[in-house]
Amino acid sequence: MTSNRNRFMKIIYTPTLLLSGMLLLVLGSCKQHSRTEKSGVLLSIIPQPNEIHVYDGFFILDSTTQIVFSTAEQERVVVWFNKELQKTYRMNCRIGEALEEKNSIILLQNDSLGHEAYLLDINDSEISISASSESGYFYAFQTILQLAPVSEEKTVRTELKLDQLTIVDEPRFKWRGALLDISRHYFGPESIKKLIDQMAAQKMNRLHLHLTDDSGWRIEIKEYPKLHEIGSIGDRTNQKGAPMYLTEQEARDITAYANERQIIIIPEVDIPGHSGAIERAYPEFSGGNNTLNIANENAIKMIETVLLRVSEIFNTKYVHFGSDEVRHHNWEARPGMIAKMKELNLENQYEFEGWFDRKMADFLVVSGLNPIAWDEAAGFGVNKKTTLQWWRGEFPEVLFTAAEEEYDVILSPVDFIYLDYPSDLKEAGANWEGLHNGANSLEAIYKWKPIPENFNASMSAHVIGIEAGIWTEFISNQKRLEYIMYPRLSAIAEKAWTHETNVNWESFQERLSKQYVRYNMNATNYRLPDLDIEKRKTLQPEAFEGPISQQPPGN
Repeated sequence: MTSNRNRFMKIIYTPTLLLSGMLLLVLGSCKQHSRTEKSGVLLSIIPQPNEIHVYDGFFILDSTTQIVFSTAEQERVVVWFNKELQKTYRMNCRIGEALEEKNSIILLQNDSLGHEAYLLDINDSEISISASSESGYFYAFQTILQLAPVSEEKTVRTELKLDQLTIVDEPRFKWRGALLDISRHYFGPESIKKLIDQMAAQKMNRLHLHLTDDSGWRIEIKEYPKLHEIGSIGDRTNQKGAPMYLTEQEARDITAYANERQIIIIPEVDIPGHSGAIERAYPEFSGGNNTLNIANENAIKMIETVLLRVSEIFNTKYVHFGSDEVRHHNWEARPGMIAKMKELNLENQYEFEGWFDRKMADFLVVSGLNPIAWDEAAGFGVNKKTTLQWWRGEFPEVLFTAAEEEYDVILSPVDFIYLDYPSDLKEAGANWEGLHNGANSLEAIYKWKPIPENFNASMSAHVIGIEAGIWTEFISNQKRLEYIMYPRLSAIAEKAWTHETNVNWESFQERLSKQYVRYNMNATNYRLPDLDIEKRKTLQPEAFEGPISQQPPGN
């Protein structure tokens, strides 16, 4: 027990100690610059970094600033940063490999830092960024962009004035995600890329695309063309609408866009439930009531082909195979399925479902992939290399057991971080599993503590991160989508990145004021703060599109 505990402490604390040690070295070297530290300075950075020291004076970034790099990873990030400067401020830095004495940004490889950690130092003549990976450099540049001045006026800037400072930073969780359901209502490449930009700006790194469900199949699969030709017809609002899906090329383009911004796409093919689109495309693979016929070998072959294909298209080792809400089926009344259950010596359809989940997880592992499933799979003894995504907040014992049995777990509790749930009970939003904690307000999300108090250190280590749910049953347009996401996604980003000791609700609210300006700069809709219900009806009617849990008196 002692050796395990010491090993865990090493995993958790060594990166922080390394960063703190480096900070001391940097602070010591800064004495030569005679910098005076300022107190009480609030920088509008989201998520809040681990440690910040701000000094008198500024660094002036302009078109004469030279960015110096020495590796291919560094170069990729530098090119991206220059494109962002051009897009936002109509300016560029010079790029080179020879260090000049003044007005430089230098990238330094330091393999002692954690994978996504970075050390940023800004003095009057130089910015230095230390990291061990492309992600670390990328996040340092995202911090620099947040330090830059913001204005809703469209002006061309010739320089950016940045505070002198030292920041030492690394994420709390390695999985910092959001799920976008593009099945119930389709959101295409432009919408997805806009979300990717917002996520990357706040250091989120996983975008889970819910590609398939009863309402529609949203990804081109050339081996089984009816999936996208027929399965993609219509959506939850209009079942006879036009076909809507990502072409393979569009999906690859989105993936490249996300990967450049250090985001991994997680494709989800939801089976064996939520399979209505498959039923319409290939009726011979139907298990009845929107389920897959898991007794049909050709149906299983199709699914295995699809899982491998989406892994390749989205350039990812992670593949989500659903496993949730296999309800209201009647497999025990279907002769072919009864025969298969008898062949496998299974007593009922629940055991049959477990057999299928184990088969899918094992198939993905053998194929060199990392399976992910919703928490319903936790009771089926699936392969331990499966990551379980806990969403049913009313079943904390499922989460506890999964972590105790050493499954890696992603936290997505419906009653805290589902963003299709309302921010206020007088506004529209989903209510799938009840509103146990009231509305999923910005404050409720921010004050949520991800790690349960009854978890020991070993169990806590298996919580690899958090992921917000953005389900689109009641979200059919971009304006509504952005309204429900922002600024609550900023709270998710901070909960996933910032260590608990630095989480501060009052500070977060102050830092959001600059974020609101950034939303306006990017033509991004967001829930305006401090509006009463009547004023919101006038200014933001999209807040009331969908079912409302708490109707006002007289309605």
